[in-house]
Amino acid sequence: MKNAQAKNKYLAALRAAFPYTVPIFAGFWFLGITYGVLMRTQGFSFWYPMLMSLTIFAGSAEFVAANLLLGAFQPVGAFFLTLMINARHLFYGISMLERYRDVRGVKRIYLIFGMCDESFSINCTADIPQSIDRGWFYFFVTLLNHIYWVTGATLGGLFGALFTFNTEGLDFVMTAMFVVIFLEQWQKDKQHTPALLGLFAFGGLPCCVRCGQLHFAGYGRYSAGAHAFAQQTRKGACGMTMTLSQQVITLACVVFATVLTRFLPFLVFPKNRPIPKFLQYLGKVLPGAVFGLLVIYCLKNVSLLSGSHGIPELIAILVVVALHLWKKQMLLSIAGGTVVYMLLVQFVF
Repeated sequence: MKNAQAKNKYLAALRAAFPYTVPIFAGFWFLGITYGVLMRTQGFSFWYPMLMSLTIFAGSAEFVAANLLLGAFQPVGAFFLTLMINARHLFYGISMLERYRDVRGVKRIYLIFGMCDESFSINCTADIPQSIDRGWFYFFVTLLNHIYWVTGATLGGLFGALFTFNTEGLDFVMTAMFVVIFLEQWQKDKQHTPALLGLFAFGGLPCCVRCGQLHFAGYGRYSAGAHAFAQQTRKGACGMTMTLSQQVITLACVVFATVLTRFLPFLVFPKNRPIPKFLQYLGKVLPGAVFGLLVIYCLKNVSLLSGSHGIPELIAILVVVALHLWKKQMLLSIAGGTVVYMLLVQFVF
C-alpha cells in the first residue's frame, strides 16, 4: 500500500512537472545538438559532449570548455573563467535557499547541482498544486531538463552531420521563454524595481562572458556554420595540444567551479542555520532581477548598429508579449514568438 502511494506521488509530481519543461526540451535539444556538432567538428569523440553535458550541465561553460581543451594547459585560468561565467548561479542559490530548505538527502544535492538557468526559472515561478509534493516537482523539473541537455549533446556528437534542415532562429526559444517568465514574475510582484534593475543595470554583468566569446544568443550560429567550420578548421584531432590527463584536469576545474557557484549559498547557510532577514528579502526580490538579466543575457549578441539592427528580435519579443497578455498560455507564447523569429531571420532579414 505504501509503495503504491509513493509511486502515485512520484507520478503525480512528474506529470505536473513535465508540461513546464516542454519549451526547454525544444531549446535544449537544438542547443545540445549544436554543441555536440561543434565538439565533433573540433575532433572530439561523442563521449566528450556526452560526459561534459552530464557533469558540467552549464551551457555557457561547456561551449567555453570546448575551446579551452584546444588551447594551452591552464587549469587555473579555466577555473576562474568558469567562475566568472557562472557567477549568476550564486544569485540563484540565494533565491532558492528557502524553497529547497525542506528537501533532504541525495535529492537536495541533485537539485543544487542541476540548478541551471532554466530549472531555476521553472522551480522559482511554477504554480505547484497543493496536492503535489514540491520536492519531487523540483526534482523532476531538474531531471527532465538534465536529460534533454545530455541527450541533445550526445545526439549531436553521434549524428550531427546528418542534421541538414534549416533550424536558424530556433535558439530564440530560450529568449521567448525568459520573456514569458519575466512577464509572469512582473505580474506577481508588487515591487517592480528589482526587475527593472535586472533589465537595465544587471544586464551589463554577463558581458564577462565575452572572455569566452560564447553565450545563449550566439549558440544558434554554430548550427548553420557547423559543416563549413569543419572544413575550414580542424579535421580530426590535429588541433589538440593537451594530453588526455591534462584534458581531464581542465574539465575537472570547470566542473568544480560550476559546482562551487551552485553549492556555496547552501554551504554558507545549511538547513540548521537561520537565514538572515536580508537574505530572505533578497530571495524574494532577486528572481525578478535575475529574469530581467536573463532576457538581456539572451539578447547580448544583438547589435543595434549593424546587421538587422535588432529588428527581428524586437518584433518577435513583441509577439511573445502580445500572445501572453492575450492568451496567458506559456507554450503558445513561446512557440508563436519563436516561429515568427525563424521566419524573419530566414526569409526577411
